[in-house]
Amino acid sequence: MVELGKFDLVKETSVATGICEKRVATALELVEEGCTISFIARYRKEKTEGLDEVEIARIIDVSEKIEALNKRKHAVIKSLFDTGSYTDELGKMVSSAVSMTELEDIYDPYRPGRKTRSDKAVEAGLEPLAELILSDNLSLGDVLKKGVSFVCDAFPTAKDVAGGAKDIIAQKVSDNLDVRSFLRDDLKKGVVFSKVKRGKKEKGATYRDYFQFSEPVLRIAPHRIMAISRGEKEGFLNVGVNPFSSLEKIGEKITALFFGKKGDFFLTCSFEALERLLLKSLETEILNDLKDMAIEASLEYFHRNLEQIISAPPFGEKMVIGIDPGIRTGCKAVLLDGSGNYIESLVLYLHSDKTQVKKLDAWVEKHEVKGIAIGNGTFGRETFELVKIHFGSKIVTALVNEDGASIYSASSVGREEFPDLDVTVRGAVSIGRRFQDPLSELVKISPESLGVGQYQHDIPQKMLSEKLKRTVEWVVNRVGVNLNTASPYILSYVSGLDLKKSKEVVNNRKNRVRFTNLNELKSIKGIGPKSFEQCAGFLRITDGSEILDSTGVHPENYPDVKKAASMCNVTMEKLVQNPEIVEKNYDAKSFLTASIISELKKKGLDPREKFESTAFSDSIRTITDLKESMVLNGVVDNIVAFGAFIDIGIKEKGLLHISEISDQYVKDPGDYLFLGQKIKVSVIHIDFERKRISLTMKI
Repeated sequence: MVELGKFDLVKETSVATGICEKRVATALELVEEGCTISFIARYRKEKTEGLDEVEIARIIDVSEKIEALNKRKHAVIKSLFDTGSYTDELGKMVSSAVSMTELEDIYDPYRPGRKTRSDKAVEAGLEPLAELILSDNLSLGDVLKKGVSFVCDAFPTAKDVAGGAKDIIAQKVSDNLDVRSFLRDDLKKGVVFSKVKRGKKEKGATYRDYFQFSEPVLRIAPHRIMAISRGEKEGFLNVGVNPFSSLEKIGEKITALFFGKKGDFFLTCSFEALERLLLKSLETEILNDLKDMAIEASLEYFHRNLEQIISAPPFGEKMVIGIDPGIRTGCKAVLLDGSGNYIESLVLYLHSDKTQVKKLDAWVEKHEVKGIAIGNGTFGRETFELVKIHFGSKIVTALVNEDGASIYSASSVGREEFPDLDVTVRGAVSIGRRFQDPLSELVKISPESLGVGQYQHDIPQKMLSEKLKRTVEWVVNRVGVNLNTASPYILSYVSGLDLKKSKEVVNNRKNRVRFTNLNELKSIKGIGPKSFEQCAGFLRITDGSEILDSTGVHPENYPDVKKAASMCNVTMEKLVQNPEIVEKNYDAKSFLTASIISELKKKGLDPREKFESTAFSDSIRTITDLKESMVLNGVVDNIVAFGAFIDIGIKEKGLLHISEISDQYVKDPGDYLFLGQKIKVSVIHIDFERKRISLTMKI
C-alpha cells in the first residue's frame, strides 16, 4: 500500500507561494500558537523576516488548500480499499496528484454509487466482448457477428449488444487521464460564448452586450465571466465553451491516444465518449474554473475597495451635524458631539421651503459645529447646495456616501444603540458619524452593504464575509483603537478580541470610568495571557499612567524601551516625544529592534490622511445638465476590473472605463486609482435612456 500523510506542508506551501521555507515555517508555527495575521505582521517581523499581512494570509490560505488536498487523498484511498478497487498503481497516482481536479479524475471511475450505461452492459456480461474488440480491433460487422452469442434480456439483439459494448469502451475512453487532459487543454485554448435564449431578448435587455458574445478562454476578463454567469443563472443566456479544434479532429486524436488504431468502430466509440460523456462535463469544469478565478478577482477588488473606504480620512472629534436627505418625509438632521454621541434632532422640509435651512443656525452657534455631513442619496445634492450656500466657508460641508446607512438603521446594532430613535434619525446619525470617523462607524455595517465591489450576490457569501472580515481586521489594527472611547463593534476587530470580549471591555469601562493602564485589561473576563498578547499592541490609552500605552510599542517590549531611555539618560516622556534620540545613541539603537524604533517614531498617531472636502460643479445637479466634453471634478467611488465608477455630484455615477484612465496600457485600475481619490474627468457619452455616463481622464 502506498503510504500517505508523509507530506511536507512547509515545503509544499513554500513552493506554491514562492516564499522561502524558513519564513513559511515560522508563520505557520505562530498561527498554530494562536497568533493573528495582524499580530504576526506587526510584532513578529524579526521572526518572519518581514512578512506582511498579504504574504501571511497567502501562506495560511495555500497551506489550508494543501491540507485539504491531502485529506481528500486519504478519503479516496480509503474508498478504493472499501470497494476493493485499490492497486499500488492507483495508490501512487492518488499520492502524486497535484490538484483536486487531477485527483477527482483519477477517482471518478471508481466512485461508489455511480450507475452508468457502461455498468448496465457490464452487469449483463458484455465486458468480455468489449475486451475482445479492444484486443482484436474488430470492425462493426465483426462486432455484430460476435455479439450474437451475448444476446440477453437486457440486450435482446446483436445491434443492442454492439451498443452495450460501445458503451463500455466509451466509458473507458472517458475515464482515461490522457484523453481527459488532452480535451481539457483543447477547451482551454477555445472560446467562451453566450447567446440570448429564444424569447428572452426583451426581459433580458440588461445582458444585451452578451446576446451574441464570444471571447477566448485564456483572455476573458473576470467581470465578463461574472456577467454571463449571472445571465445564465437568471435564465436569459445560454453559455458554453467551443473547443479550439474541430470535433472531427478531436475524435481522431482521442482515437489515436486511446486505441493507437484507426478502426471505424473505435472512432465511433471515441465520438460516443466525446459527445455523451466528456464534452459537457469538461466544458462545465472549464466554466467553473473560470468562475472560481473571477470570484477570486472580485474578492480582491472587494478587499482593496473596502480597505480604502474604511481608511478614508476622518473629519475628527468635532461637533457635527448629520443629515439624511428626503423629499416626502423631509430631511432628518441630528446634532452629534465630538465623540459621536447623539444630542438632538429635527426635520427640515427643504424641498418645499428652502429657508428651513436656517433652523440649523441655533445648533451651529450654540455648539460651535465644525462640519455638516449630508447623505448623497435622493435629494442629497440639492440639500448640500442649500447648506453650502447658507453657511459658506464658515463650516465644512461634505457629501457623504450613505451606502449601508439604512441597513445600520434597521439593524440590531442600530436598535441597541438608539432604541428610542426613528429609523431615519438613526440613518442621519450614521451619516454624521462616518463623516467624523469612517472606520469607527462603518465597522457596524455589513461590508457587503457598502457598495464597494460588483457581483457580490454571485460570490459564495461565506467566502465574501471571511474576506471582508479579514480586511476590516487589518485596517482596524493598522490604525489602532482608543481603549477608552472605542465602541464594542470596532474593538471586536482588534487582534485577539471578539464581540463578546469587547462588550466585557466596554462594560468594565463603564464601571471604572476609564482605563489608565493596559495591564488593567488582564482582570477582564475572557482576556487571558494569549488574548492580551494579541490585542495589547493595537490598543491606545492617552494620558494614562504608562506613557508607552499611547504608542504602538507592544507591552512585552516596554522593558527594552525603558532600558534604552536609561542608556540615553533621558526620561520616558522625552524619548517618546523625540524617538530620534535612540538613533543617535549607538548602544541604545543596537539594543532595540527596528520594529520597536519604528513604532516609537509613529508615536501612536492615526496613519490616515487628513480630511479634505470635494467641490462639485454648481451648475450640474442632474444627468440632464450634463453635456459631452464637459470637464468635471470627480471622486473615485468604486473600482472594478473594467474601470471605476466616479461620483460627479449627481445621483448617477459615471463610468471611467479602464481604456480611459491613461494613454498608457492599464492592466489594473487599482494601479492608477484609489477610493476617495479626487480627479478631473471629461464626459464622453451620455445614455439618457439607461442613465449611463461615460467619462475619461484623457483631458
